Parts: sequence; structure tokens; C-alpha cells
Amino acid sequence: MKYLFIAFLLIGFSSFGQESSGLILNTGNNKLVTNLPDGRYTLSDEGASYFAKLSLDCASKSSPHYYFKALRKKGDTDGPRDVWPSFYGCFDWHSAVHNHWCMIKILKLHPNIPEAAELRQRLKESFTSENIQKELAYVRTHEKGLFEFPYGQSWVLKVADELNSWDDQEAKVWLKNLMPLSNYIAYVHSVVWKQVDDVELSGSHDSPAMGLSFAYDYAIAFGDKKLKKVVASAAMKYYGKIENVAIEKEPYEYDFMSASLLVADLMRKIMSPKNFVKWSKSYCPDLFVAERVKIPLQIKRSAKHDGYESHWDGYHLNRIWCLNGMLKTMPEGTLDEATKKEWVKAMNDMWDYAQESIGKGNYDIDHWLSSFSVFALIGYE
Repeated sequence: MKYLFIAFLLIGFSSFGQESSGLILNTGNNKLVTNLPDGRYTLSDEGASYFAKLSLDCASKSSPHYYFKALRKKGDTDGPRDVWPSFYGCFDWHSAVHNHWCMIKILKLHPNIPEAAELRQRLKESFTSENIQKELAYVRTHEKGLFEFPYGQSWVLKVADELNSWDDQEAKVWLKNLMPLSNYIAYVHSVVWKQVDDVELSGSHDSPAMGLSFAYDYAIAFGDKKLKKVVASAAMKYYGKIENVAIEKEPYEYDFMSASLLVADLMRKIMSPKNFVKWSKSYCPDLFVAERVKIPLQIKRSAKHDGYESHWDGYHLNRIWCLNGMLKTMPEGTLDEATKKEWVKAMNDMWDYAQESIGKGNYDIDHWLSSFSVFALIGYE
């Protein structure tokens, strides 16, 4: 397969590894998670409050920001907030977008936490019609309309999807204001994927599987038949015949997500449950044998978590969200008891490992791993 080459901006984390967010959370004896009946972690109210604080802090912080290093021209006096009035924080545009998703998700599922009013006010400020129109103008006029495609743009679709399923009067207004931007991005997806013949597995910003997965969710939520058809066709073309993928060789180079499991997360959405199980057992047979689950789901441990190494924390959190998605799709009994137990242990171990460094004041970690943590546990709830 060939690389999908689309203009996007790779962000280097090591250059600001020592920056502090100014917000250091100490959970003490607080419990971020509770256990589901099968043993998997899910977010507790305390955990929701913890990550709400992180996302609120990051989403409102416009410095440090890659804009000053990569985009600001000599003589410019404006800053990120002047360029992106909604998504100006979190060091980069795409992280600001998925932290907004995180704030929405927390407020939806944990409406009574102490941070609820602040979350609502922050979202109200971001999702004004005027601000979103400025965001749309920037996206349409930069990188030939492919600014932050597919990664950042796909997160906008996920934000719209999340707002759409929320029975809340203010959320309905925010969605209405967001729709010009999300409609444009949905159109971009419906055009681009028809023109791309071959892709490579990727767990980075250029991941086709991640972009297609969120685009498919959006198409279902908003009844976009054209987009749904384009995405399903592309997914089958790219991934329908892949077998024996070596998940244990991940992550590759700049990956901060699981290239292989992102594909599984996509395919479970476009295939019937029966066909998905059949495809999965050919795609990664080891996931379905208790004695071999540890091979693909091993943790790639690093003593250092900040800077570039924070990618590995995100990688493991992404694996949790993909595995949770698979479990939602596979019919009961697909995994025998011993195999399911190995999945649960692996997922919980990944969570514990990734949380070793979050909320300790390292901005290069917190500005994106707060939202990844929330998606890992409740992204598909």
C-alpha cells in the first residue's frame, strides 16, 4: 500500500517538554475510575471532575502554542486567539478541538460535578456563530481547504456528533452554530476519500482509519448517505482484505495512536457484527486466543513520559478506546471468559500506565491526554 499524502502539520512535542500548565492536580486517594461488571474501568464523578479541570485549563491557554513557531510571520502582532477564536488553546488546533469534545462529553454524562457551570460557560463562549464562522474561514482558506485534514477536521465531526445526541437546549444552539464548519468538513471527506486509492497503516495525524471512523459516525448521526457510502467504500477498499496484522510491532515512529486497532474500530462500524467478527479473526487472530492476547496487547513501557515519550501514553489510551468499541460491537460470547479476562486486564493495565504522568503539570502531556483519557473510557458511551 502507498502512503496517503495530504497536507497537515506534524507537531513536535519535545521542544516544549518542560512547559508547565500552571495546574498541577494531585488525586491523593481520589478514585478516577469505577469498575464495570466485567471489570473494565469507566470514569467516576471524581475522574470526570479531574479531567474537566485539565481540559478547561488547556482549552483556555493560548501560550505556549505552535502558532508562534510555525505560522506567525515577522511583524504579526496577533496570537492564536485572534486566528482561532474558538479553538485557540491546547498548543495546537486539533488538541483544542478534541478538548472541546471532552468538555461536552463530561458535561453530558456527569452534569452535577463542581465544574459543570464553568464547562458550560466555556462551551458557550466557543460555539458562537461569529466565532465558528471565523474558524470556517480559516479552514477553507488554508492548505487548499485541507487544514488539519484528516485528524483535526475529523475531531470537529466528532464534536458535532456528540452535540447532536445531547438533549440539551444550549447544546442545540451550539450545534446549529457549528454546522457550517462541520458541513464543510463532511463535504471535504466525501470528496477526498473518493480520490485516494491506497493508504498505509498510520497511528499519527495522517491516519486514514481514524478520519474515516469519525466521518462514518457523523454520517450516521446526520443521515448523510453520500458520506456514509464514500467512507464505507473507502474502508473496504483499504482494509477489507488485510490479514494477520502485527499489532505487537507498534507503535511506529511518530505514532500516538494504534494504527492497527484504529482500523478495527473503523471496520466494526461499517460491517455487520457477524462479518466483523469473521474479519477480525483473520485480521488479528491472537486477540481471540487467551494464551496469546498478551502478544498484541503488550505495553511498551518507558520510564520517561513527557516530551516525545508522551506519545506512548496516548497510544495506549487509544488502544483502550478501540478495544472498548470492539467489545460494543461483537456479539455476546465472541470472546470466551478467559480471553475476555485477558482483554480487561490489558486495558486496565494500559490505563494505569498512561495515568502515571497526567495531571502533574507537564503541558505537553496534559494538553491532549486529558481528552484521550476520557475517550478511552467513555468515548463510545
